Amino acid sequence: MILRLLQFLQEDCPPTVRIQILALLRREWPQALAGKSDEEVAWPDNPETQPTSFVLLADSTVVCHVAVPWKTIEHAGESYQVFGLSEVVTHPSYRHQGLGLRLVSEATDFIEQSGADMSIFTCQPPLVSFYLQAGWEHAIHTNLVGGTRTQPFRSDTLGLATMIRFFSIKARRHRSDFLGADVYLELGENELW
Repeated sequence: MILRLLQFLQEDCPPTVRIQILALLRREWPQALAGKSDEEVAWPDNPETQPTSFVLLADSTVVCHVAVPWKTIEHAGESYQVFGLSEVVTHPSYRHQGLGLRLVSEATDFIEQSGADMSIFTCQPPLVSFYLQAGWEHAIHTNLVGGTRTQPFRSDTLGLATMIRFFSIKARRHRSDFLGADVYLELGENELW
């Protein structure tokens, strides 16, 4: 199987690829897109985070997808350029072949080369071992807080695990500020990555 890697800003996604990605997202998280046609789905769902998509294609079939959103946040009196992983999904016919891990590694390299201070995101607890294989750390007592300051959308209330990775010297120096803390992304109502 010959695979081709695509990388693009989500807003520039080719229409045929968009349709397939949305189909994968619907299959994996049906509640997130329930009752909406592809035309009604806002994707990217938060354009302010300028998500970059990574896609593996087998011929013209989308095999895997990973989104990398980012924003600048304030935490413990410091400003950080923070990236996340989101929409990580592999087509069921291509699972258990290491392709998702390959694509997460591509996305991680992109994050590191983009000058990120750090990366933090949430996942379902059974996926922690998958991300550990890709070099991420499980921040057991760290909560990612999306939503807004007045309407927080907390990872701990959703039963999600928080994964973290420190890239810059500043972030590594302030590592202890993040471990066991609430990290606010302020992404908008009901938004979390």
